[in-house]
Amino acid sequence: MRKKKYESLRTELEKMNFIQAVSATSYPPGNNIFNDMAFYMEGGSMDNAILNRLNSIDAGYMEMLGIKLIAGRPFTTNRAADSKGNLIINRTSAKKFGIEPEKMIGQKLYFDWQGKNYPFQVVGVAEDYNQTSLKDPIIPIVFQIPENANEYGYLIASVNSSGLSEAVSSIEEVWKSQVADAPFEYTFLDDNIQKQYLEDQRVSKIITYFTAIAIIICSLGLYGLSSFMAERRLKEIGVRKVMGASVMQIMGMMSREFVKLVLLAFVIAAPLAWYAMNQWLQAFEYKVPLDVSIFTFAGLGAIAIALLTVSYESLKAASADPARTLRNE
Repeated sequence: MRKKKYESLRTELEKMNFIQAVSATSYPPGNNIFNDMAFYMEGGSMDNAILNRLNSIDAGYMEMLGIKLIAGRPFTTNRAADSKGNLIINRTSAKKFGIEPEKMIGQKLYFDWQGKNYPFQVVGVAEDYNQTSLKDPIIPIVFQIPENANEYGYLIASVNSSGLSEAVSSIEEVWKSQVADAPFEYTFLDDNIQKQYLEDQRVSKIITYFTAIAIIICSLGLYGLSSFMAERRLKEIGVRKVMGASVMQIMGMMSREFVKLVLLAFVIAAPLAWYAMNQWLQAFEYKVPLDVSIFTFAGLGAIAIALLTVSYESLKAASADPARTLRNE
């Protein structure tokens, strides 16, 4: 797409009431940036160049996506130089060069290609953001306004959610009238980002299903065991009731055995669960520390489920008539 055609397309889209802003980029959030460029500072060489990912953007891209500048100025369409050698880098890129963001403004960066030396000037430093999944570290990124709009791979439009379907249809009509040589395809930015975590969501669902199945199986086993133990201890329960034991005391006596078993299982399972969760978190560049409260609540939950499961048989055994029980024995 030539620059004039892009400008014409953007102008037509911005006339629509339900479109708040229009911009363009080579790699929108959620997409890996595959364009690598090694830059070195004035006085340096390719031997000490820093590898950056290059993303070609429109002047309004950062404002539209809420990417904040921490130093310098944004790109503007009024400055011809912005499309002929001016760059905005992110905070991570400035760190790689070993210079504070404020001091990067005005610095010259150089790129060698096919024996030629190409100079660029840093006019702004943007705050870091996650281009892809939170599992990935933030990469050094360099932004430029390309001279040729062909470098744009994606047109981005900020649309009012109330008129979404109408907006898509209208955008498609304008696209077909302005860009007849390319098919109209679209996606939503939040869906694009959500795709980064599909595997984690699938794993989460599988774990949830198997956890539910495990709880049901364990509860059935506990119920059967409590029924068996209550049957075996009917005489003991009868004697205790004759000696003055209350229903709550007998229920506590029977439940205590199961609580011990649950606590033993928890002591064995907790370290294994901690190790598995810690290994899973290692896949994320940004992760929360494992809190002991997670395991505390899990243990209390397991005890509560066990007590609820055995309570029926315990109550039935504790409420039985001791005279009938002892006579049968």
